[in-house]
Amino acid sequence: MGDIMNLQINCTQDGIKTYPMHKHNNYEIMLYLQGTGELRTQNTDYPFSPGSIIIVPPGMEHGSTSKNGFKNISISGKFENLLRFEYPVTLFDNKQNEGKILATMIYNNRHKNNDYVSKLCTAYIHFILQYISAANNISVSVNKIIYEIENNFYDYNINLRHLLQKSGYSEDYIRSHFKKVTGKTPNGFLTDIRIKHAAFLIEIYANTLSLQQIAEQCGYADYVYFSKTFKSILGVSPKEYKNTISNLKVT
Repeated sequence: MGDIMNLQINCTQDGIKTYPMHKHNNYEIMLYLQGTGELRTQNTDYPFSPGSIIIVPPGMEHGSTSKNGFKNISISGKFENLLRFEYPVTLFDNKQNEGKILATMIYNNRHKNNDYVSKLCTAYIHFILQYISAANNISVSVNKIIYEIENNFYDYNINLRHLLQKSGYSEDYIRSHFKKVTGKTPNGFLTDIRIKHAAFLIEIYANTLSLQQIAEQCGYADYVYFSKTFKSILGVSPKEYKNTISNLKVT
């Protein structure tokens, strides 16, 4: 839409199973109406279910996938004066489903007066930031931890306990919510990112980087531990994975 917010308002088809990876120049807010699945980014998957609200910042590639299908309303626009996120943020609608009501109103009125729709969007964002249950503030803290892990996974000395303590919540409390948002413990989340990146480096740089160098670039100083961890997640050792990739390239 051609107003000052530069709005793009869409609703997926019922039961769609995959929405391809894409990115926007502006923020995108998605409210999931039906289905369970994951919003995918380059490094992280964010679980969603009915009532999940996920805010994706400008320029971040993302897409949604669901085994049984999903439906969401997505609203993209120039919301920089209201939103200040550098990473995806996951929230949950309240018991009155006010987020769903506002998102649906925006979608149903998307072809009407631009000023009216812009005001609805502003109300929607204020609802997200101020009127969703205070319990969701912890989701913002969880997403800050996710962001820190994603951007420092290669650091041998990354201190997960310190990241949890910085949240201002007790370690057990923030750890349990971290698992609720990501489906993994903080350590499991870090390990998953490291091994996925290691597999990527093997696929691209196997002929120029040694497996030891790849392990080091993924935050592992101990190659034996790296190899065991790699195999526990992918089912093959780094060497076996490298050989498989090499054989595929030859054929």
